[in-house]
Amino acid sequence: MRSHSVLFAALGIFSRFSYALNAIRWVDCAEHVPVPLQGMNFTSPLPSTLHCGQLDVPMDYSKPIGGSNTITLGFTMYRPNNSQGLINFNPGGPGQEVASYSWEIALNLTRASWFAGLEGYDILAIDTRGWWSSNALNCSLGNWTLSSSLPSDEAGFNAFQASVRAYAQTCISLSTPPGIVQYIGTREVVQDWDRVRAALGYDTMHHFGISYGTYYGALYAHTFPEHVGRFALDAVYPAGVSNVDLISLQYAALDRSLVRSDAYCLNDTTCPLHSQGKGAILEAFKTAVDLAGPSGSESTSNVTADDVRFFVGLRYLVGDPDFAGLNDALYEATQGNWSLLDYSKFAPVFTGAIVPITQTYCLDYHIDNNTFEGYSNILKVGAESDPLGVKFLFFLVLHALCTAWPYTAASNPTVPINASMVLVTADFDYNTPTELATIGWSQAPNSVLVDRHGDDHGTYNVPGPARTAFIDFLATGNLPAATNQTFVTIYEPGSQRDPIPDPYSVPVGVEAGDM
Repeated sequence: MRSHSVLFAALGIFSRFSYALNAIRWVDCAEHVPVPLQGMNFTSPLPSTLHCGQLDVPMDYSKPIGGSNTITLGFTMYRPNNSQGLINFNPGGPGQEVASYSWEIALNLTRASWFAGLEGYDILAIDTRGWWSSNALNCSLGNWTLSSSLPSDEAGFNAFQASVRAYAQTCISLSTPPGIVQYIGTREVVQDWDRVRAALGYDTMHHFGISYGTYYGALYAHTFPEHVGRFALDAVYPAGVSNVDLISLQYAALDRSLVRSDAYCLNDTTCPLHSQGKGAILEAFKTAVDLAGPSGSESTSNVTADDVRFFVGLRYLVGDPDFAGLNDALYEATQGNWSLLDYSKFAPVFTGAIVPITQTYCLDYHIDNNTFEGYSNILKVGAESDPLGVKFLFFLVLHALCTAWPYTAASNPTVPINASMVLVTADFDYNTPTELATIGWSQAPNSVLVDRHGDDHGTYNVPGPARTAFIDFLATGNLPAATNQTFVTIYEPGSQRDPIPDPYSVPVGVEAGDM
């Protein structure tokens, strides 16, 4: 295990003393197409604003670079003429592919709209270490797939941990350089970012981070304050939150999101339960769970109650929620059609999406009580925060996985930040509950909090005053002024945040992020 308290002191040394910089190797972008864009046809030559590079850095920053202590970072940049500065972008994950975003901007593809208003800046997109073009780990799931039911007894817990350890061992055995698995956490990522910043010749770096990209950004701002420019953190995931609080807050957020699905049905005349009024979706969920039961049956196509809960908590409401899809699925189930809640068809996709997250997440995650008793207490406290009984939770799955990961954080301190940043949250974000933004704001007292009243995980692609506020800050450096509108409230430093609104009281629709 690794101590973050020691980490912060050690990283301070890196920020105050110069280090020998390796030179960037600029490479032909046409020969380094990011995975999400492979197979697409591009005009030749590629735009002159698109640049692709590599930089060698130490695997273990406590040792000199060289030999088996060297890894290569891959990154891309959108570089306009007469750049106004450097903006580092990270969409989160952890481990989400990053390099393709500069391509999207340069080629004016779909996600270029995320950066509207920032076209005058160099946009830096670094694949984080251990992923994609930055010395990706080599791991194998084999035939392992996650069940829709988390362990409920000690025997099941032990068997689950054995599967996690077997997966971790494939990462350790198959990845190079040897030892890389324990050096792909955030403490290394922020040092990588600072190496790239320095190699590019910039004294100051701005940052546009989403979700886990806010966690990276906060640690960078804490560690390298002298190089911090304008930091906008969208969908805040802060340090210093206990396991119990993290999971309890996400349960509350999940229940709010399910209520929002009911509010959506109330305002959607195409919702099959629209005519039944307020509470119809909540009742349909309860009915589907009761009909499925703990073991499923022939009449439910063997869909179990936990399958239903899984689809609510980790399919329809995660990320940018699909309220219409969830409402249809619950209605169809009550009518005897269970095909939209069949976990058996989705299990391999889900397993392949969530298990690899452990590779970085667990390195940053401190387990307060790594025993079955501790895990059981998490389940108990979580249930108390989940009156609707959804049960299946994103953070809970990650917590269970991390109990068996061989490398986890030894502590979980807060990350005080003096910089004036903009933190952005949405009241009904389930992935990063809005309460987490309040916690992050308390650690950055000179910052502004932008509270968007609506749904979705992030505000980066939701047109409206909340997005305008943080994009304008990145573009100009002007902190947003306090305001209180239907779809956004902006709080200046030192002010008090209002309570989270009732999910039925906030309008639904495009302006709320329901697209």
